[in-house]
Amino acid sequence: MNKKTTTGSFSKVWKLITVLQKCNGKGVIGGKDALISPAAAKILAVTGLVLLTGAIGLVAFFTEPFIAQAVEVMDIAKSLMLMMLLVSFMLSVKNVVTVLYTADDLAALLPMPFSANQIVAAKLAVTLRFPLGLSMVVLNSVCLGLGLRAGKGAAFIAGTLLSSVMIPVTGLAIAALLVVVAFRVFGFIRNRDITAALGGLFTLAITVAYIIISNRLRNNGSSQAAAAMTAFASVSDSFPNISFMTRFMAEGSVLWLLLSLAVSLAAMALAMLAVRLFYLSTALAMQSTGTGKKTVSKGALSGKKQADTGKALFSCEAKLTRRNPAYLIYGFAMTFIWPLMIVLPFVFGNSSFDGILRLPISTGASLLCAVSLGLAASCFACGFNNLAVTAFTREGSNFSALKAMPLDFKAYYNSKRNLSLLVCSLGSVLYIIILGVVCLMTGFITIQSSWTVLCGAVIAFLSNIIIINCMLLKNAKKPRFDWDSETEFSRRLTWLNVVAIVIGTVAFIAFFIALFVPAALGENGMILPLAAGIFVLLAAALAATAFAVSRAFVRIAEKSLMAVE
Repeated sequence: MNKKTTTGSFSKVWKLITVLQKCNGKGVIGGKDALISPAAAKILAVTGLVLLTGAIGLVAFFTEPFIAQAVEVMDIAKSLMLMMLLVSFMLSVKNVVTVLYTADDLAALLPMPFSANQIVAAKLAVTLRFPLGLSMVVLNSVCLGLGLRAGKGAAFIAGTLLSSVMIPVTGLAIAALLVVVAFRVFGFIRNRDITAALGGLFTLAITVAYIIISNRLRNNGSSQAAAAMTAFASVSDSFPNISFMTRFMAEGSVLWLLLSLAVSLAAMALAMLAVRLFYLSTALAMQSTGTGKKTVSKGALSGKKQADTGKALFSCEAKLTRRNPAYLIYGFAMTFIWPLMIVLPFVFGNSSFDGILRLPISTGASLLCAVSLGLAASCFACGFNNLAVTAFTREGSNFSALKAMPLDFKAYYNSKRNLSLLVCSLGSVLYIIILGVVCLMTGFITIQSSWTVLCGAVIAFLSNIIIINCMLLKNAKKPRFDWDSETEFSRRLTWLNVVAIVIGTVAFIAFFIALFVPAALGENGMILPLAAGIFVLLAAALAATAFAVSRAFVRIAEKSLMAVE
């Protein structure tokens, strides 16, 4: 009988971590096409992090006498520990949802010789990589640099080293505990696409909070900033692991160290207990996302309600996309929330137009702003939308049956184009009109200049036609019909989406130039004729292009799709 070698539990988890990192794109550094080997790349990466930690530590070491005059070193350590705990928790929430629930590898991992605890431990370890590295660099560099210069003892150094590891682990454990329990209790978030949308909203909320906090700190003076740092450090006493650890660092009592470690270990134990009780049954139920079904009425079956082909195809397309969570989120929702990315920095930031603009702005400036903002709105609305760029791919295995049906391809093409055009126009043209009404009511533009808002709406609508037709043609040339789940392609932005977003960013920069340059020039009589000329030329070029692509791309798309086997 051959003696079988039994692999240890830790060794199996470590091997699984290595595989998951490569499958998730974490092991691409030093690949086969790189100039150096993977081992050399890892050595260079570690060396770079060590040098960065040392450089930050030297800065903290030499600036400690100036910093200590305003803030205590221990308060800085408390604040950094609390920041690292919050950052680790916030990063881990989204990462835990991704690796535990929305990843597609669970069905492949379960038949392998790994226990459920080993799979979860490996998955969580993959998410810990960045928070752990960030915590070790920040805490060790700043706290050790300040502590050594301030003459802190061995307890301070040991507490810093331990905290740089235990704090991100604790943040991950708390995040895993809350996520697993929430997914078990609240059934509506088990839908994978709703989960992704909630993750995006969570990230957006964190970004807004960061903008608000950074704005408040910038507006305060140095003494007020020091007081804010002290107040922030006092908040850390509410977190037992940080409170006990900082007491150990200040007093040197081993009891506080043991209590801090006990709190962290308790959080990890509770997280693993929740995983063992609730995880597998919930995760296995989320491995697929389907399209909702609806009972067909007798009237529809009997054909009493007849409609022309175009309306029927458009209605069918709209219902399929509206009922599917993947399309509803990435095809509809993202198109309407893009203004938040632009508005929030100005609402919560430190921006002020007082003394720069004289309101109301001139008609020429208003026309330039409307044209540039119309182009930007169109590019953003279409760039963050995936309806057009996945229009034919969404047919999947049903496309072969559609080819055999006696359908007019132009009507079929127009149904997909019109749906995308409707959604993108609601996210661009409608926004331009609403913004114009707001500007008119607030006195930003005059009643005599209100016609410029319609010019911006015209630019947005014509740009939508061009971008959507380009996306439809791209998808017709390279469709993908062999997919298993809608989420495989619904989340991905193609290069056309990226180009649209880049052009929209440039147009948005042009909006600010058009807003401030005419104001700086004053009442210049040449601005209005120049703006009118730009609008006429751009509108004419867009209208001609839109007409051309609407006619030509239908034929090209038909030839491309009919050639697909």
